[in-house]
Amino acid sequence: MMPRTRRQPHPDDVLRRLARGQRPIAISSLYSGYRKPRDPQRAGLYALVAMLAVALIVALVPFAIPRNAVFFDGELTRRSFNTEGLAKLEIKIRTRPITAVRAAVVTLDGAPAIVTRTGDAMIWKPQTLVDGPHRLTVRSGGRVLWRSGAVRTFSFVVDSVAPTLTIDAPTGSVVVNEPFVLRGRTDGSVVSVDGKTAAVRDGAFMMRFAHPPIGRIIVTASDDAGNTVTSSSRTRVQLPALRAVHMSAISWVTPSLKDPVMRMADAGQINAIQLDLKDENGEVGYRSGLRAVNDIGAGKGYFDLGAAVAELHGRKLRVVGRIVVFRDPLLTRAAWNAGNKDEVIQDDQGQQYKSRYGGFANPASKAVQDYILAIAREAADAGVDDILFDYIRRPEGDITKMRFVGLVGDDPTKAIDETIVAFLRRAGEALRPTPARLGVSVFGIAAKTPGEVGQNVPAMAGAVDYIAPMVYPSHWMPGQYNVSNPVAEPFLIVSRSLTKFKELVTASDSDAVIIPWLQDFSLGSTYGPKEVRAQIDAAASLQLPGFLLWDPKVTYSVGGIPTGAPQLPFGGQVVSASAAVESSTASVATAAVVPGNVNRPAAGALAPTVAPR
Repeated sequence: MMPRTRRQPHPDDVLRRLARGQRPIAISSLYSGYRKPRDPQRAGLYALVAMLAVALIVALVPFAIPRNAVFFDGELTRRSFNTEGLAKLEIKIRTRPITAVRAAVVTLDGAPAIVTRTGDAMIWKPQTLVDGPHRLTVRSGGRVLWRSGAVRTFSFVVDSVAPTLTIDAPTGSVVVNEPFVLRGRTDGSVVSVDGKTAAVRDGAFMMRFAHPPIGRIIVTASDDAGNTVTSSSRTRVQLPALRAVHMSAISWVTPSLKDPVMRMADAGQINAIQLDLKDENGEVGYRSGLRAVNDIGAGKGYFDLGAAVAELHGRKLRVVGRIVVFRDPLLTRAAWNAGNKDEVIQDDQGQQYKSRYGGFANPASKAVQDYILAIAREAADAGVDDILFDYIRRPEGDITKMRFVGLVGDDPTKAIDETIVAFLRRAGEALRPTPARLGVSVFGIAAKTPGEVGQNVPAMAGAVDYIAPMVYPSHWMPGQYNVSNPVAEPFLIVSRSLTKFKELVTASDSDAVIIPWLQDFSLGSTYGPKEVRAQIDAAASLQLPGFLLWDPKVTYSVGGIPTGAPQLPFGGQVVSASAAVESSTASVATAAVVPGNVNRPAAGALAPTVAPR
């Protein structure tokens, strides 16, 4: 059945009504002859859309209202603190809305915490806390509509106990040029070995070295709280027995001097050459690439160092590079003229200190130290096996008349000792990337009167691989070490003086060894093969690992140098060092002693260009 609809009006009816001034029939009624029925599905869709819109509005209303919140500003990345870190901890507490901070409640481990209110925030600083876990809780006050206050917590641990650290001591000695591994254990989280981070796995750590490092290895372990513990280890390096003779830079390029030394090496009498790199005149004999050396005219370039090292290594010889340290006329003159007067030892009037050796550089000057270390590192990089420092001291004389710019301490004698040892430690650090070992030459008198020259033997021993005392018999005064005529009794004076050095090094708790300088020049008495052999035997009687033989003219007493390790004394057998001492005294001829300074020969005894140290 069709629904009923209104009759469609005729257009003439519309015009007549308009002419009469009557209300016209609605235009829509002209086309409303048929009305469609309402669609139930469309109506339901309209209702669903309306409900979703209302739900969306209801859901978004909470986000339009600011949510209560608590904010922490401070060191929140760390969760563990030691005593020092805890003292620095400070947390700033803010809330949203700002007004909620007034009603906020702060507790520490459930008890009210002490806070300082400042403006729209609060500051919490911890008081003394016991080791263990702790919790800081903040509840903001106030209510916004149906929302209550916010809660924020900060959990942390106080740990004031340093971690444990154990370094595994190497068993026995390690070979000088072979790789070395340091191992240990800790309950810390981070381990540093000589400034490099070592991985820690299951409490164990290790660090590999291409070769045993010079001096002590510093190990530091730390935990998450910042507690640290430091320990050190020194590897006992097995140095090869050293039987060496001195060669100047000039002698190396002079066949008449070099060839006899090479024949000694071929015969097995020596296994090393001590080659001058920087001498008493400040001259650097090899061709150096260092600008600092060449700018002051110190680089002489007599020979190529790399080629010399290759030649000596080809002969299976160890290369000992001698570097004269603080005695340096060239460096001091250049520094003084350039206005760098702090690099030079001055007198009490501020003028350059006068000594019979020429200028002495200031041991406390970092620039001077850097100059020496650059030469040492250049030599080590060229393959030199040992760096042997000489004149690593101050000049003899009244130290109160000397001025060392930059020296720290009220006691200048003690300060010089500490400065020189600190320099040796710097040298060890500079040489660590290389296989080179470090030795230091010291005066014979340094064993008993170290303050006279600034050479504290026990302290120096802790920073080097070996000590090389200059125990030349001609340099001792009559009666020293109860030897009436030292130059005439080389075995006795060398034995007794080296015994003292051995005691000092042993008491220093270091692993340094003693390799003495022995005399092969005539001063106060004619020296030849017998006197040289007596000194070598004396060193061997104390079980010292070799010797360094000094002749400023580089003309050695070949007949006094045994092949390999000497038999004592003079080929015989002895049961103790003391027996060797007594048996050798009668075999050495008596000779007169030249009076004068115990550390240098009398003036005019030898030409100045070849004077022994």
